[in-house]
Amino acid sequence: MMIVNTRPKSLSINLKKLAMDLGIEINNIHMSKINFIAPKEDSICKIQNIDSYKNIIFTSQNSVINGLKIIEDFHSINSLNNNFLTTGPSTSNKLLQKGVRSISPLEHSSKGILDLIRTNFPGKNLLFCGNNSNGFLQKSLNEDLDEIICYEVSYLPEEVKKITNIKEVLLIYNFGTFQFLIDHLDKAILENKTFIVASERIKKKLNKEHRGLEVYVSSGPSDKMMISMAKNFI
Repeated sequence: MMIVNTRPKSLSINLKKLAMDLGIEINNIHMSKINFIAPKEDSICKIQNIDSYKNIIFTSQNSVINGLKIIEDFHSINSLNNNFLTTGPSTSNKLLQKGVRSISPLEHSSKGILDLIRTNFPGKNLLFCGNNSNGFLQKSLNEDLDEIICYEVSYLPEEVKKITNIKEVLLIYNFGTFQFLIDHLDKAILENKTFIVASERIKKKLNKEHRGLEVYVSSGPSDKMMISMAKNFI
């Protein structure tokens, strides 16, 4: 069976290289694209007063890529004294490319970030996220968190047409992509696929009517872990 990469093109470079190094052929069907959102007046105010936040939080590679665009219009990133918190290795590595070291929880999730803040870094937080944020940190931290929505996810209906009824292994990194496929594909096509998802949370969010799908949870959300799991089915 073929492995299908559903990630946006901008986030697929590492996965494509990894597959090539392993001699694995993958079909790249980019289900979405990422658009930068320029900061509005309230976001600019938050950035100008960035030293009032103890922690700056990034929960995805996209939040790093687009969030740093905003920060660096006002500050030298290496001059900031805030704690930088990230959900896991991929996000941390994006920051490290800018020379910024970050702290990640053992549990690579927003819940892990919340526990880390409450245990070790209580204080005011600034979150960079997309319009597809699940809102977990916002609801949990309430007035102790401000957010800047720095990107939006646009799903691409024309790409869904490239998915046929043949048996394939689809890599799913977030629930939004999974929901998009469920909304646009016939049940017969969905039931002919094997889905590798990046977290247990994604699997748990499936509606009862779709719990019969063949879904397996990767041991972690990194490209290496996802493709390692997918190899078991090809």
